[in-house]
Amino acid sequence: MNWFRRRAANVPAVRHAAVAPHILRLATPPAAVYAVGDVHGQLALYEALEAQIVADGAAIAGVKLIVMLGDLIDRGPDSAGVVARMLAPAPQGFQRLVLSGNHEWMFLQFLRDPARHLEWLTCGGLETLRSYGIAIVPDEDPAADIALLKHRLALSVPQAHRQFLATLAFGLEMGRYRFAHAGYDTGRTAAAQDPQTLLWGPRPVGAEQALTLVHGHVPVPEVQQTSQTIALDLGSYRTGRLAALRILSDDANASPSVSSHKVLLVDSAPPHFT
Repeated sequence: MNWFRRRAANVPAVRHAAVAPHILRLATPPAAVYAVGDVHGQLALYEALEAQIVADGAAIAGVKLIVMLGDLIDRGPDSAGVVARMLAPAPQGFQRLVLSGNHEWMFLQFLRDPARHLEWLTCGGLETLRSYGIAIVPDEDPAADIALLKHRLALSVPQAHRQFLATLAFGLEMGRYRFAHAGYDTGRTAAAQDPQTLLWGPRPVGAEQALTLVHGHVPVPEVQQTSQTIALDLGSYRTGRLAALRILSDDANASPSVSSHKVLLVDSAPPHFT
């Protein structure tokens, strides 16, 4: 399975392996990893942050990897555009790996069986459908005609987007770092991870001290870094702020006390409220 989004033909592949269902491990660290917090349909914010990432990576030799920490969709105005951007080639010199968040999982369940998963519409799903050209008006009951709803979904949500959602990894291991949308039990092996924890959390208590979890899911006012966790969800759809964390290859197995992380930030006026 091709877990990485398309790359330029002359960019070497980052070697990786699936070490458990939905969990990948990088064989060797790339020159730099840029982990990106929850985008939530804010395509313009992501484009601005990606431009910062490209500019920052220009001075770093070797292939760089952008890791999306999930929740690309819902709440914001252009989820369809964000998914399309993820399916497009990564910038020159970069590869892109997208992890699933709970919102991608909810959307996928809705696409498979909308009648059983209508609650997703109240979690930002209405905005996502609108980005695909499906407008559900305030007095409309989507449960009243499920056959019609399925027909609208079949016409409007491309098969490539459905396949993208269905094949996302839930977690990534690289040296002492673990990447997941919400949580990762760093005291357990990859094979013993619970998908519920990876997508929904919470972060386990009493986790392995030598490992660091990089995650999103729970909004924080600023990027929060400790030796065990790094939180990158800045609530983009409410705040107009989106962050990325740079981890250089030398940091992959270094002690937390000597890591040289760099935070990249886009800060704009709030573009969208729900």
